[in-house]
Amino acid sequence: MRVAPTMAVLVLLLAGCATPPAPPPARTVDQAISDADTARAAGHYQDALDGYLEAATQGDLRGKIGLGTMYYAGTGAVRDYGEASHWLMGPAEAGDATAQYTLGLILESGGTGVLKDQKAAVMWLRKAAEQGNAKAATRLATLYNFGRGTQVDYGEALRWYTRAANAGDTDAETAIGVLYAEGRGVAQNFATARAKFETAAAKGNAEAMKNIGYLYTSGNGVPKNDALATQWLQRAAAAGSEEAARRLSIVLTPVN
Repeated sequence: MRVAPTMAVLVLLLAGCATPPAPPPARTVDQAISDADTARAAGHYQDALDGYLEAATQGDLRGKIGLGTMYYAGTGAVRDYGEASHWLMGPAEAGDATAQYTLGLILESGGTGVLKDQKAAVMWLRKAAEQGNAKAATRLATLYNFGRGTQVDYGEALRWYTRAANAGDTDAETAIGVLYAEGRGVAQNFATARAKFETAAAKGNAEAMKNIGYLYTSGNGVPKNDALATQWLQRAAAAGSEEAARRLSIVLTPVN
């Protein structure tokens, strides 16, 4: 005679036949990018790298740019210009200005895994600058200003500095002031130089503040005024200028 299984036995038998829970749905590429951006902003860099990598391996340019810029800056990973260049090249060739700008910076200096190639740097920075990237325009102007990867061309330097300054870049505004203060490619004009420095300084540019201090120290374009020079150098040092801080340490050191 067979004995009917108890209710408890039936429950166990049914549980053994139950379908296992489905794995959580995979993220879409857009969700991976959104999660990575959020993690990066919150300082959760490994999560950001994982999200960008997930998107990049599916061919997403945003993921490649995220990885490239993080490896360039050493954010959440060892700074590795070779790895950065690997991920940035595709987006740069596809026309992304951020990738082009960052690739230009890498090639200008060279570094781990990448040989310096300043001619190539000029090319990539120009591509980014032509798309309106103000930082790229400033850097391109600097290469023309000092003849790195190209011939010295103060006219081109001034043109690109002006374009960047018009877009609000205070480093470019300051650099134009230096051109006028030193008479490089333009007639020397300390009044114009001071105006450029003051515009940039009003927006917090430490280099511009320092340069105003130097004008008051030398009396170029303004009456010589050591008190005002010290005030401007102090402002510059407080804003992060190490050169201004060094100059102050000399000026303010009492003479025995």
